[in-house]
Amino acid sequence: MAGAAVAWTRPAAAKATKELAYRLDETFSTAVRFVRVERGCKVTDKDADAAYVMFECPVDEKKVERGSVEIFRASGTREGVRLQVTLNDESHGMELRMLELLERKLREERGAPREQPKPAPTKPPADMGNPLSPPHF
Repeated sequence: MAGAAVAWTRPAAAKATKELAYRLDETFSTAVRFVRVERGCKVTDKDADAAYVMFECPVDEKKVERGSVEIFRASGTREGVRLQVTLNDESHGMELRMLELLERKLREERGAPREQPKPAPTKPPADMGNPLSPPHF
C-alpha cells in the first residue's frame, strides 16, 4: 500500500454519564469516599462547591492512571444530579463500570434514590380535535 501512514495514538478520553435522584452534597461526599476507599486511589484535587474529584490510581510501580468524577445538577424540572466519570487512559467500558460501582455505593450508603414527582397532567382545551368548534379569537 503506497502512501499509507500509520499513526499510533493514545485512546481518547471518553466520558460516561448518568442521571440519579440524589442531592449534590451527598453525591459528592460519597464520590470522594468511593475514590479513596473503594478504589484505593489518591485524590489529587477536589472541590465541593464545583463538585468534582480528580484522582490517580497506581497501576504498577511506573504507571499511574488519572481520572475524574464530576457532579452536575440535573437540568430541567428533574431534581437530582448528573454524574460524569472520565478515565484518561481507559476504555469507555471501564468508565461505565466505575459509574455503575459509584451508583451502587450511593444506594448502599444513601438508600434508594428519591421518588421523582410526576408532572401534573395538562388538561387539553374542551374543543380540541373538534372540527365543528368555532374558532377562538
